[in-house]
Amino acid sequence: MRFPIKALIFSTIMLLMAGCAQLSPQQVVFAPSIPAKQLIQGQGTVSLAVIDKRSSTAIGLRGGTYAESAVISAQNSLQEVIESLATQVLAKSGMIVTSTLPDTQIEISLNQLTYSVTPLGASIKRSKALATMSIKVERDNTTYVKNHRTSQYIDTVGYASEKKNAALLNEVFDIVLENLLTDAGLEAFLSN
Repeated sequence: MRFPIKALIFSTIMLLMAGCAQLSPQQVVFAPSIPAKQLIQGQGTVSLAVIDKRSSTAIGLRGGTYAESAVISAQNSLQEVIESLATQVLAKSGMIVTSTLPDTQIEISLNQLTYSVTPLGASIKRSKALATMSIKVERDNTTYVKNHRTSQYIDTVGYASEKKNAALLNEVFDIVLENLLTDAGLEAFLSN
């Protein structure tokens, strides 16, 4: 009977150590892609400005005993990622991106990209990601404004791995960008 008791004690200690684990900071690589068949269509020349309006570059905290040091951030500049993708989409849509006397001015804002962990039970954790972006388009004294927001979550035993965090954050980032750059209202405004 001694062996099962020792195994039980060892398992309990390992679970407690896992629950108190120190998680490292994490840098996520964002590489969004949008299906070409759904892209907006437009015409004319446009200028493009992308603004990161977040109050901090930290996306969230992974959790663990010393949660404040387990910061999640982007490895690449999100402003540059959005600008690169939006420029490609506009070029594929038939529009010409220029800074010289454009017909249309487009401003895309990254308003929020967050990650949080909520305990659901003794060892179950819910990791949630949230992203919000907005677009403002001006042409011929008329303005089109639209906000896009999406969130996703995953439930895991213990804290989510770096791989799961990266997948969750990229999924949310991709969805909000896809919603913004495939918006029927935006396409209608750009096609007039």
